[in-house]
Amino acid sequence: MYITPEVLYDFTQKFVEKKANAERSIIAAYLRGSLVFGSPLLGGTGDIDLVFIHSAPPEIDREIERLTPEIHYDIEHHDQLMYKDMRQLRVHPWLGHSLYDAKPLYDPQHFLDYIQAGVRGQFYRPDYVLQRAKAGLEDARQFWMDQQLSDIPAGPDEIEGYLTAVEQAVNGINLLTGPALPTRRLGMDFAKRAKAVKHPKLYQGFLALLGGSSKSSEALRKWIPLWAESLDALPEDKCPVNLHPHRRGYYKQCLEALLESDQPESMLWPLLKTWTQAATVLPAGHFAVRSWEQACDGLGLCGEDFSDRLRALDAYLDGVADVLNSWGIEQGAG
Repeated sequence: MYITPEVLYDFTQKFVEKKANAERSIIAAYLRGSLVFGSPLLGGTGDIDLVFIHSAPPEIDREIERLTPEIHYDIEHHDQLMYKDMRQLRVHPWLGHSLYDAKPLYDPQHFLDYIQAGVRGQFYRPDYVLQRAKAGLEDARQFWMDQQLSDIPAGPDEIEGYLTAVEQAVNGINLLTGPALPTRRLGMDFAKRAKAVKHPKLYQGFLALLGGSSKSSEALRKWIPLWAESLDALPEDKCPVNLHPHRRGYYKQCLEALLESDQPESMLWPLLKTWTQAATVLPAGHFAVRSWEQACDGLGLCGEDFSDRLRALDAYLDGVADVLNSWGIEQGAG
C-alpha cells in the first residue's frame, strides 16, 4: 500500500476518534506539524503530531505510539486551561503557529473553533510576529550570562543549555517568516529562512556555533554508529519521550538522508541535539558518554574551546537581535 498523506490522514482521523471514545476527558484534538502541509516523511520516516485537549490535567504530558515501523504518532496531552488566554497563545513561539495552522480532528463542543478564531485574528500583525520572534532570545541571553558566572567545566548539561540557546536564536529568525523549526528540519531549512530575511550569513554562523563548518560528510558519517549506541544505552525508565525507541529510526534515517543531500552539514544539528540529550541522562563515565565527549571535543565544544563558543554565541545573539530590531522598524513594529 502506498503511504500517501491522504492515507495517513484517514488513519489518524480514525485513531483520534477511537482515543476520544475511550477517554472521556478529551474535549478536543487537533493535527499539527508536517502532515498538515503534506508529507511528514524525511528519509522515509516521519511522525504525526497530535494534541489532545482534556477537561482536567492529563495523567501524562506526551506519549509515542507506533503506526508503522517508519511512522509514529507523537502525542501531546494538554489541560484546557492552557488555552484560556488567547492573546498569549497568539504570541507564543510554538503554540501560536500550531494553533493557526492546526487541523481540528475532534471538536464536538467547538472549543477549537473558538480558540482558532481568536488566535488567527491579526496573527501576522508585525508587532505580534516580533513578539513571537523575540520570545526565546531573553532565555538564550540569560544562559550566556549564567555561564559568565560559572566555573563548572562544560559537560552534557552545559552543552545542552548552549544548544538550546542556539536553537532559540535561530528560531527567532525563523519566526519572522513562518513557524519555528523542529529538530530534524532546523539545520535543513534554516538556510532558506535566513535568505528570506536577507541575512544568509546567519546560516554559516549557525554552523560555526556547532563547530561543523569544516567537517566532511565522511567525518560526520562515522559518528552515526556512536550516536546510535548512546541512544540504545538509555535506560527505559529514564529515556526522554522524544528519544523513545520508536523514534530511533526516525532520527537515524533522517541523518543518513541529510548526509546524502546537497546540505550534508545540516545533519549535525539533529545528531548533536539528540546525542547531547542522551548524554545528560547517561551516568558520567559511561562508554557512550565518552564517545559523545570525543565528538564534542572534535567540534570544539569542550574544555577551553567552550569559552570560545560562548564568545561566538554572544556575538550571534547580538546579531540576531539587530536583525529582529531592524525588521521591526521596517515593518512599523520596532
